[in-house]
Amino acid sequence: MTKRRLKIRPVLITLNVALLIIIALFYTTRLIKYYLKENGHRPTNSTVLLVDELIKKQSYVDLTKGLIHDKDANIYRYVGKVEDNYLEYSGILFRIVGIDKDNNIKAISENSLTLMYSGLENGFDKSYINKWLNKTDEKYSGIFENNMDDVDKYLANTYLCEDNVNDLKKINCEKNTNTNKMTILSLYDYASAGGKESYLNNGESYYLSTIDDENSNYFINNNGEVGINKITTKIYGVRPVIAIKKDVALLHGDGSSNSPYVVSERTVNTLSDVYVSRYINYSGNTYRVINTGENVKVALSDNIKDKDKDLTKTFGGKNNIYSTNKNTIGEYLNNTYYKSIKNNDLIVKSDWGIGNNTLDKLDYTVVYNKTASFNIGMLTLGDLFINDTKSVLTMNRGIESNMIINVINKDGNVFGDLIASKYAVRPSMYLKGDISIVSGDGSIDSPYELGVNNEKEAKEE
Repeated sequence: MTKRRLKIRPVLITLNVALLIIIALFYTTRLIKYYLKENGHRPTNSTVLLVDELIKKQSYVDLTKGLIHDKDANIYRYVGKVEDNYLEYSGILFRIVGIDKDNNIKAISENSLTLMYSGLENGFDKSYINKWLNKTDEKYSGIFENNMDDVDKYLANTYLCEDNVNDLKKINCEKNTNTNKMTILSLYDYASAGGKESYLNNGESYYLSTIDDENSNYFINNNGEVGINKITTKIYGVRPVIAIKKDVALLHGDGSSNSPYVVSERTVNTLSDVYVSRYINYSGNTYRVINTGENVKVALSDNIKDKDKDLTKTFGGKNNIYSTNKNTIGEYLNNTYYKSIKNNDLIVKSDWGIGNNTLDKLDYTVVYNKTASFNIGMLTLGDLFINDTKSVLTMNRGIESNMIINVINKDGNVFGDLIASKYAVRPSMYLKGDISIVSGDGSIDSPYELGVNNEKEAKEE
């Protein structure tokens, strides 16, 4: 009797096909699961933490761009020219730098928010920038912090690399402290993100916190290159760095410039509710919110126009002290311009700093050692958004002579020029904070509308 021989080949083929089907089903199921997890609809009442949303976008393949995990430092950092790390907080646009070892989200303002002398030659903790950023018992400190939304709820202390750097080929971060709520970027942060070839190159000149052994401070020029400043009277921009707490929820946004991650929102009923940096329509012109509080400081969003061109004026007078004396810019603003404003009864006459810096007193608070009351003033060093417009006068007195006034030149830098030189004019004022807001979203295209304007116009009709 002949024995039947089992045919092995068809059996192996069948087993292999079955195995392939099982593998395909397994990975297809996982693909669908994780796709839905990241892109599917979330439950209406679910809470998504910003830090978790960021980590989902970690780059695994191309480690030259995107959110990269540094295992040695136990942090994440954004590297290269990324476009998905935009964050909005307190009305200000930031770029996320990374996630620190405590899982807090480190971010830097997209643009410089002011111009000032730095004092960094004394180290960051004793610098004028630190005083401007962080609130203390000292008067006029914490201009930035005072305009941030619910700091204790949203912000953690920010890590700052404090190593002195003498060789750009040897940039380390061995001394990494987090004693301050707000800081600025270090040279280590800039280099680690890709330097000139990264999102941190924004076309502006701004300070870095790092100094060398001779106390000269590093900065970034408008080409994104690293420079070192050996002169204390040089003025650059300040880009604040914050750390969003790890337990802060993401409200909405995908991290793009058109839809940044948003973590804080507030109901706007009156002018005092409006975030700093937002825009309002007042007397037919658009103004930007410069400082919040009981009375709200605003500045014209652009320079005063005359037939679609910048109106130019001299600072005028016999010296560089802002006043309403005859033939001065102060007289023009507090008479001619003031009278042109509808509802000018909403303006609160306030104290303005008219003191002056000297070579040994470059602290921005020195200008407030002497004050005077005006309805209309202009911006000074240390004011938010002072660099919004170009070729424009400021109230900041030059240190070279009492005939010199600081201006913002055509390149957006501070320049001392004679009080007889003509420049554009950007007025600033304080408005009553209890003015109602009736419409708009605060953007430049849809500024908040003040209810009192509508009420008065209705009565006139």
